[in-house]
Amino acid sequence: SSLRRNQPFSILSWNILAQSLYESHHRSKRIQHIALSSSSYNNSQQQQLLNPPPPPLTPPPHPWSKRFHQIIQALTHSNADIICLQECELQSFTDDLAPTLSNLGYEGIAQEDTRSEKPAPLKEASKHRDPRNHICATFWKREKFELLVKEGEGGGGGVDVSVRTRSLTTVLRVKKNYCYHEEEDKEDIIRSSSEKDLDEKKTNTTMPTVAIVNCHLEGHPKRFLERTLQLQHALSDLSKMMIAQQQQQQRQHSTRREEKPLLSNDESSDDESSSSSSKLNALILAGDFNCELQSSACSTYLRMGRLGRQAGLGGIHGEDALVIPQSLLESSEAAEILHPIIEWGRALPEEKVGDIAPHPFRRNGMSSAYPMWLGKEDAREHFTYCAETNRRPVPGLDQIWYSSMTIERVGLKRMFVDSGERWRCISDENVLSQLRDHERRKVLETGLPSPDGNYPSDHLPIGAVFDWKLDVNSEENSSSSLDIRRLQIVDEEGNNVEDAIPQDEPTALIGEQQSFETPNHELAFLVKNCPFDTPEQKSDVDFLLQPINPPLDLATRTAPTPEQLEQLNAKREKKAELLKSSSLGVRPWLKKIWKVEKQVGKWKRRQLMRRKCDE
Repeated sequence: SSLRRNQPFSILSWNILAQSLYESHHRSKRIQHIALSSSSYNNSQQQQLLNPPPPPLTPPPHPWSKRFHQIIQALTHSNADIICLQECELQSFTDDLAPTLSNLGYEGIAQEDTRSEKPAPLKEASKHRDPRNHICATFWKREKFELLVKEGEGGGGGVDVSVRTRSLTTVLRVKKNYCYHEEEDKEDIIRSSSEKDLDEKKTNTTMPTVAIVNCHLEGHPKRFLERTLQLQHALSDLSKMMIAQQQQQQRQHSTRREEKPLLSNDESSDDESSSSSSKLNALILAGDFNCELQSSACSTYLRMGRLGRQAGLGGIHGEDALVIPQSLLESSEAAEILHPIIEWGRALPEEKVGDIAPHPFRRNGMSSAYPMWLGKEDAREHFTYCAETNRRPVPGLDQIWYSSMTIERVGLKRMFVDSGERWRCISDENVLSQLRDHERRKVLETGLPSPDGNYPSDHLPIGAVFDWKLDVNSEENSSSSLDIRRLQIVDEEGNNVEDAIPQDEPTALIGEQQSFETPNHELAFLVKNCPFDTPEQKSDVDFLLQPINPPLDLATRTAPTPEQLEQLNAKREKKAELLKSSSLGVRPWLKKIWKVEKQVGKWKRRQLMRRKCDE
C-alpha cells in the first residue's frame, strides 16, 4: 500500500440512546416519583393540604424529532470520516439517520438493514434469528472511503459485511482519487515527467484498508464472559474472512498462471496488487463496551490478546501453562494474565476466564485510544456515561481500540465541546477550559440526557484521529514511496497464518479442481500429494486408513461389536492427536483426507447394496 503518511482519518463512536429506552426510563422514573409522593401524601390530612397529589404521567420532555436534531448537529460538528452509532432503532435509521447523513456525504450500513439500496448485503455470522430491537450502524464519508465488498459469485472483490448479535464488522478502503487531489499533490506532479506517469502511479497504488468493528456488548454487569466472547467471535470472523479472501485470490492467481505461463509486467503487477488488497492495514474496535476501560476482562483481553493461565503466557500453551518458569511469573505480562481480573469491583473466576481462546490480532499492539488513567481516581473528572436516574458517572464505558503497530493516534475528542458553536469566537484556552468544566459540573448535577436537550443521550460521544504508519523495512520500498504497515493474523499457537497460505503451489488447491471417478481415487490422490511433516506421520495416516479387524459389515449395518468399537475409538483419538500435532500446512490436508474417507465408506456401502439388489 503505497501512500503518503500524512493522510489521517477520524472516527467518532456514540451510543445515541434508543427513543424507546429513553421513554421507558422516563416512564419508570415518573412512576417511582408518584409512588414515593403518594406514600407521603397519605400520611396525614395536614400533608394532603400542603402537598397536592403529583401530576399525571406526561410524555418525555424531548421527543425524537428534537433529540434527532441535536444528534445530527453533534455529528455534523465532529466532521468525522467514520461514524459508529449504537442503540439505533431500525425505523429511525431507515427514515432519519441514513437519509440525513447521506445528504451530508456519508454512506452507511446497519444490522437488520432492510434497504434495497444498501451498500452491500449482510452476512449473519451468528445464530441470532430474532429481530434486534436496537442496532449498530456504521457510516463513512463516501469521498474518502469505499466499502470493500464481494463482487459476484467468486467473491474476488472484497469481504463480507459481518453481522453478529452485538457487533457489525465492515472493511473500508481509502479511495485512490482522495489521495491525489490536484492541490495536495503538486509536488508529486512536478516530480512526474508527465500526466501519464501520475496516472500510472494511481493505477498501481494499492490503497490501505481498515476494519471497523462497531460493537454494543452485553449490558449485564456480571456477564463478563459473554462480553469477552462477543469480542472474540467478531475478531475471529474477521480473520477467517480475510484468510478466505487471500486463499481465493491465490487460487485465482494460480489459475491465471496456468492459463498464461508467461505473464507480462503489467499482468504481474496486477496480480501483486490484488494480493495486497486482501490484506488489512489497520483494525479499530469502537462502541459501548458496557465495562470499565480501567479494569475489565474485555480490556485485558484486547490489550494482552488472551486471558488466564492456559491462554499462552510466554508462548506456553495448554496444560503445560499450569507449570510456568519463575522468570515468566515475575514478568509484567504475568501480572496482567495470572493475577485476578477485577471487573465492577469483583474478582473474576479463573476457571471461566481461561476458556476464552486468544484473539487472532494480538500481535498488532491493540491499544485504547483514551488513556486508561482518565477517570481512574475520580470518575467525575472524565466519564462517558452518566445516567439521569442515579447521576453516577462511569469512566471508559465507551471505548475505541486500535492496532498501534500499524496506525498511530494523533488526536482525541474532548468530553465537552460546543456543537452549537456558542464558543466559536473564544480563542483563550483558559476560558474554554473553564467553560468545559462548567458543562461537566452541570451534567453531573442533572445527569444525561440533559434537561435542556443539549446532550440528547445518556452517553457522551468519543472520537479519535489516526494516521497510517509506514513500513520502512519493507523490501518492496523504493525511494519514491513507502509501504503502509499491514496487520498480522495469528492462530491460537501464535503462528502467522499468512505464512501457512501456500504460494503458487499446485498442491494449494488440495484437489479442488481435480475430477475423480470414485472417492477411492480422490483419497489416493490426497494421500499421495499431502505434504506430510514426517515419514512417521504418513505411516500413521496409512495405518488409520486400513479397515479394522474384523471389518464392519457394510451391507447389513450390523451394530459393531465391543472389540470393533474399541478399535474405532482408538482410531478417532489418534486422528485428533495427528490433527493437533500437525503443522498448519498439513492440517487442511488431513481434514480433507478424513472427510473423503467417510465418503469412501458410503460409496462402498452403496456399491454393496446395488450388487445385492442385482443378485
